[in-house]
Amino acid sequence: MPKSGVIASLTGLRSVPRIFSLPKIKSALLEEAIQNEAEREMPVPLEELYLSWQRLGVKDSEHQFFVLGVPRNLLDTEVQTLAQAGIKPYIMDLKPLSLARAVNREEALIIDLEPQNFDLVVVVGGIPVIMRTVILRGEEMTPEDRTRQLTDELSRTVEFYNSSHPEHALGSRTPAFLTGLLANDTTACELVKAAIDNPIEALAPPLECPPELPVAQYAVNIGLALRQASSKTTAKARAAHLPVVDLNVLPHKYRPRPLSLTRIVLPLIAILLLALLFPVYQMKLSSQAEIADIQAELDSVNQQLHQVEQTVATINDTEAKANLLKEERESVFGTGKFADSLQLVLGALSLGVQLTAITETGDQISLAGGADSRLTVINYVAALEQTGVFSTVYIASLSGGGSGTEPSLVTFNIVAEIAP
Repeated sequence: MPKSGVIASLTGLRSVPRIFSLPKIKSALLEEAIQNEAEREMPVPLEELYLSWQRLGVKDSEHQFFVLGVPRNLLDTEVQTLAQAGIKPYIMDLKPLSLARAVNREEALIIDLEPQNFDLVVVVGGIPVIMRTVILRGEEMTPEDRTRQLTDELSRTVEFYNSSHPEHALGSRTPAFLTGLLANDTTACELVKAAIDNPIEALAPPLECPPELPVAQYAVNIGLALRQASSKTTAKARAAHLPVVDLNVLPHKYRPRPLSLTRIVLPLIAILLLALLFPVYQMKLSSQAEIADIQAELDSVNQQLHQVEQTVATINDTEAKANLLKEERESVFGTGKFADSLQLVLGALSLGVQLTAITETGDQISLAGGADSRLTVINYVAALEQTGVFSTVYIASLSGGGSGTEPSLVTFNIVAEIAP
């Protein structure tokens, strides 16, 4: 059997039904008003009961409410027992209410016969106004003893109702209906028929049932099924004048949470936001990758710039050294035409020639020095002439360089006239 969508029933033991007449009251104050009336009318402290109620209609300009108090300990125990079996009901009915729904009469006496107990339900105006559960005394009671106890309790129940409602007293013509496991026991049924004056009628619930189904035994189940039955599954509709008492005595703390609009919309909004944010997230990842590439390129450029800076620094250092050398040269040689000529004189020096003195006199430069041979001196003079800066270059004096076995050093004095 499925374990979801279950409608369960609870025994009517120690449950207290009442009908309250209240003036027209705001909905926000209704619960407090019913609790105050229940605290005054019900014989059991409200701390021990779960209260349920249903509006029946208006009578004499007052609103009629069917109020039911169910023992907390019995209901909690049943919920815990069902939970052990993995069953979480979403509706819990009361057995007397379910029986009244299955009988479907405006006025009736319902006698539910079980091996260990029996239930008495008085239905007036389609409402179960009295509900009693009687535990049978002793396990060795004979069927006659059981019937005697049943008739005694039934008489007391009817007398109690008639004394409280003399304007609508129950008589011997009120039909009685037998339900429960022993309703199919011929001996038990015959004893009950002989003990009461009320006519016993066969149960004919408004639900379509197979012919072989023992409807009296399964009257509670039929009553539970009628809560959800549609017109397609019922043999005849409920009488229009019968109020439908379809209380759910299950406290809200035990009921499955309804599928509210918020619980639907919020996940959809979350999914929509994720769908909208996912492209942004992808763009972020792509941007991070692009940023990483750009950063890598920037690092490479920075490295190249650093190398360029080092090169520029080297060039600047070289230029500074060159300028320093230039300044040193100018400090030694001076500037102008003589300095340029002096550079040419020094640049024309060849291997084997050493200058010992350089003298400037007007436009003449006298060069004194030594060489390894006369030919070397002559070649040096020729090199000076080839510069084109000097108009005349001649050897003023030349000595040494004899013909011995070891040639001596040649000394010379060369005069060079600077061209105008």
